Amino acid sequence: SRSAVSKGKRISLLRQIWRNRILYLLLTPTIFGMILFHYYPAVQALWGSFQSWNGRRAHFIGFYNYEYFLQDPRLIQSWVNILLLLIFNVISLAAPLLVAYLIYRLPNDRHRYMYRVAVVLPVIVPSFVFIVLWRWLFSLDGGINLILRAVGIDSRAIWLGSADTALGSLMFMGFPWVDAFTVLIILAGFIAIPHELLDAAAVDGASGWRRFFKIEFPQISGQMKVLLILTFIGTLQDFGRSLFMTKGGPGWSTMVPGLRMYYAFTQDADYGYASAIGVVLFILIFVLTLINQRMVRGSDG
Repeated sequence: SRSAVSKGKRISLLRQIWRNRILYLLLTPTIFGMILFHYYPAVQALWGSFQSWNGRRAHFIGFYNYEYFLQDPRLIQSWVNILLLLIFNVISLAAPLLVAYLIYRLPNDRHRYMYRVAVVLPVIVPSFVFIVLWRWLFSLDGGINLILRAVGIDSRAIWLGSADTALGSLMFMGFPWVDAFTVLIILAGFIAIPHELLDAAAVDGASGWRRFFKIEFPQISGQMKVLLILTFIGTLQDFGRSLFMTKGGPGWSTMVPGLRMYYAFTQDADYGYASAIGVVLFILIFVLTLINQRMVRGSDG
């Protein structure tokens, strides 16, 4: 009978758990830590998003925080800013793609290795040093204005202090936008292209840009799709650049959703509204993560 089969499966499962009890015991602290520091805060934030909550008192207000989410002028501007940053970050993927392709086409393995090391080497520089350097470059007497004056342009621009140039300055950070992680992923895709396919393309007369667009680029489409989704996720999550460089200003010109959530929590003590922003960001990032997983499985197949 079905009940007997079900009972037999439960007994078999319990026996397997008992045989591997040491493994389950070792996993318990990890699972407990994930529940305590990851899942519980997420559930609490979801519940808090339906409350007016200042850290001491809380009462249920329904969907009011989400209604204000659609009306908050600072948050509306932050979505405009994040969209512009997202478009720029997607376009800037062309830089690591070009660098990876140039390294891939080097005929000498030793030179290829040297350039890979040169691309990865900046990773060892602490991010704080990176921020301090770019803040100096954008300052009134910083590197960019000094270069402009050296070529005859009397620049007194305060790049991060003007609403007209602040967001563009944040986009310019990291020039030439060659991220080591991105370069290595794309380069691995190029290296994995079967030599037989390239030999067949050479026999057919495919070379130069024709070879790139017809043969090589389609072969790394899986890597490019994954990087595209990771760029979406990283852009939505990031607010450190705006926080440390401009604090979201001047005005709201560099405000992003993550920073608006941070200020709602730290400055306004409006924990309910901050939770609502966090929930929306979580849903967006979760959906993008699912899409990313599907792309990874599709590229593996």
